[in-house]
Amino acid sequence: MQEKTIELTVNVPTALLVQALVDNIMNGNPLPSDRDNSIPKIGTHWKAQGGIYAGVMSGLDGAPDYHLIVGPAFEYATWDEQKLAVFRLSADGFNDFTLPDRQEQALQFANVPELFESEWYWSGTQHASNSDYAWCQGFGDGDQHCRNKDGKLRARAVRRLIIQ
Repeated sequence: MQEKTIELTVNVPTALLVQALVDNIMNGNPLPSDRDNSIPKIGTHWKAQGGIYAGVMSGLDGAPDYHLIVGPAFEYATWDEQKLAVFRLSADGFNDFTLPDRQEQALQFANVPELFESEWYWSGTQHASNSDYAWCQGFGDGDQHCRNKDGKLRARAVRRLIIQ
């Protein structure tokens, strides 16, 4: 059976839309900005989103901008072990966590450094010319360096919420 797409345009007088909105508010229904999924203050828990809000990241190369949410922390492990642990993570019903890339770690250092120990954390960014190395972020001084993936560092999971 073949599906058909039908476009439908409905013209509703503005007065009716305004009255419906007023009726909705008068009946105790919150406006969208008052709902539980409103954007929290940076550094606070984002209810039902799996972590703490770190801010907005610019999408690269035409990709959409997104909200960065910092999830749980992991103790010392190799890069591959951290990637696997983050892949298996589920929080608030979400299982789309990854290690942050280098730019995301810079945002974390700028906006929510209090979430991190003053130590090095793995990023999900592999070195471009040497696959034995990956980038990491120092949360003591803000530096970024490459380390051998066999070394053991901390990690912090992130997830992304696309801005529509």
